[in-house]
Amino acid sequence: MSIPLFETLQSLDLAPPQGILQLGASYGQELPLFLDKGVAHGVFIEPLPQPYAHLAQACQRIAGYVAVQALCTDESGKRYTFHLASNGGMSSSILPPANHLKVFSDVKFEGTVELVSHTVDDVTAFLSANGHQATVAQLDTLYMDTQGAELKILMGANRTLKSIKYIFTEVMRAELYAGQTPFSSFCAWLDASGYTLNNVYFDRHHAGDALFIRKDVLGL
Repeated sequence: MSIPLFETLQSLDLAPPQGILQLGASYGQELPLFLDKGVAHGVFIEPLPQPYAHLAQACQRIAGYVAVQALCTDESGKRYTFHLASNGGMSSSILPPANHLKVFSDVKFEGTVELVSHTVDDVTAFLSANGHQATVAQLDTLYMDTQGAELKILMGANRTLKSIKYIFTEVMRAELYAGQTPFSSFCAWLDASGYTLNNVYFDRHHAGDALFIRKDVLGL
């Protein structure tokens, strides 16, 4: 992601993240960054078995970091066809690819897997009830890279969002995936939920990153 999250918060004189809830954690590529920036608590969620195995192994070595294998959406118990991407699963999504097939022609979607969904609220409640309450209590930053499923995830995280100050997420303004939420609608939902768009960056493929900050944190 191209927006420097920690440096941006520092430039605003805002407190750094204490705990990160990451959706689409993949192989745990960001864990060294989080550790370097002093993030002592984290819950890292990844639905696919192969990247999750790497993620879980990494988290086992770090006190306060918890890996969870789950597909998160707006409701628990729903079966989804998950579209598998050839780049180690990093472009995989519950949404079928659209312009992604042209823009990133080297990435192929050649298979699917059936997964059952969970909400973020159900995941965090389960963790709190099973020995990880201290970690969950520190989560103040939501970090997402979920290939068009971001709004569905947020809609299943209403209780969890009460403690979230910062939302750092992948965003798209071109239809890379069929049925993805338009960027303007995504911003409108977050605005109604108490967050303001602070920074956004789009690359030449109309994909990028955005930082939303809870309005009361900024005194708005």
